[in-house]
Amino acid sequence: MKKTAIKRVVFYVILFLVVLTYFFIRLPALRQSFLTGTTAPNDFPQDYIAGQQLLAGKSVYPSHFASMYTSLLSIKESEQTNIYRRIEHLNPHPPFTAMLLFPLWFLSFHNAIFLWGLITILCTFLSIFLLIKSEDISLLYFPLLSLFVLAWPPFQTNLFFGQISILVTLFVTTGWYYLKKHSENVSGIFIALATMLKFYPGLFMVYFLVTKRWKAFRSSIISSVVIIVLTFIVTKYDFLHLIVNVMPRDIKYWQADMMNSSLNGFFSKLFLPMLTFKTTAFTLFISPFMKNLLFYTAAGLLLLNSIRYIKRYDHHYDLGFSLFLILSLLLSPLCWDHYLTLLLISFVILIKELITRKNKYEISIFIVSLLLISLDESSVYFNKVVYLAHIYLLGKSTNFIDTLTFFSAQFYGMVLLLFLNFRMIKRRFDYSYRRDSMGSS
Repeated sequence: MKKTAIKRVVFYVILFLVVLTYFFIRLPALRQSFLTGTTAPNDFPQDYIAGQQLLAGKSVYPSHFASMYTSLLSIKESEQTNIYRRIEHLNPHPPFTAMLLFPLWFLSFHNAIFLWGLITILCTFLSIFLLIKSEDISLLYFPLLSLFVLAWPPFQTNLFFGQISILVTLFVTTGWYYLKKHSENVSGIFIALATMLKFYPGLFMVYFLVTKRWKAFRSSIISSVVIIVLTFIVTKYDFLHLIVNVMPRDIKYWQADMMNSSLNGFFSKLFLPMLTFKTTAFTLFISPFMKNLLFYTAAGLLLLNSIRYIKRYDHHYDLGFSLFLILSLLLSPLCWDHYLTLLLISFVILIKELITRKNKYEISIFIVSLLLISLDESSVYFNKVVYLAHIYLLGKSTNFIDTLTFFSAQFYGMVLLLFLNFRMIKRRFDYSYRRDSMGSS
């Protein structure tokens, strides 16, 4: 056996042992996520209620949503005060969600919960399989990547809350798979499906436009319009109610939440009162104007710079897709950790590039960003570390859970990943340019 083959086998074995160790460390959290996610998840009831309303021919956003929610989960009367305070600010999904998952609404609540938990796991495995196939990676890495994902906090949060973000991940992964296979029309359809579930994947339509994937762009636009029209036909004015009333209300309420890891969340936590303490992390003056000015300026500059990089440097477009994927999460008004399963696509694209380049600086940045994004921000140990850092840096003590405001690890992980993506696009172009110049001379 050649030395290179031996090194490859040793590397795979070491990597497998590291991932296996990580899996067993996170196994108790996985068990808890599965048990909660298949018995009493926090977010799935909102979809079930919407589905029941849809079957009854009523609005998927009922005015008595709070009482339906408490009744569905059999919440005790003594616990209802806090529930009612939060329930009006729960983030209902677009009405298309209730339409897409309509077979579940014919089941009893607990059967629907359990089945949705199994569907979540199945969608995860399918996403991993399609991602491996799209990047032409050996299927030997399927169990390795599956073990990592099952232990990964963003996936476990999806399972724990009964969230639909895993469907978004599956649709975007499928869209990327078909784009790589040059089936642009099919790719556009799946991106449209993802966009109608959570609006942030709509940024990929800009990516199609920038990279001149005209078929994919046209297909995504037409599919989105068709879904919106169908939504109006089936649910009447619910889609309009979502855009005009529900989304502005929820964004305003949740944007300064400690777990919002978007760019908007970063600036909101600096210039808007937090949900609990009603103060900002650094006690800066409260100014919605400053928050909006900084957020929209930073978002605009990032988007314009991304477009410039893709048009000028990224002639293969895979790193550009990864770039827009990270941007879609950062520029979303709200970004919870269950959204981050989407980053699996960027991880695989970047790892594949890193292996060919073997740049130690870039590998180090990737590892740090992966660790930050993979931190379980709900764990007591992590919160205690953040609490001590808050006291040391700011010289004041607050409830350690609420100190997650400025210190959102996942936000900084995504920023690092974005920086790495920009760097890799530019350096690959420089390398290709030098190689072409040498060849022509």
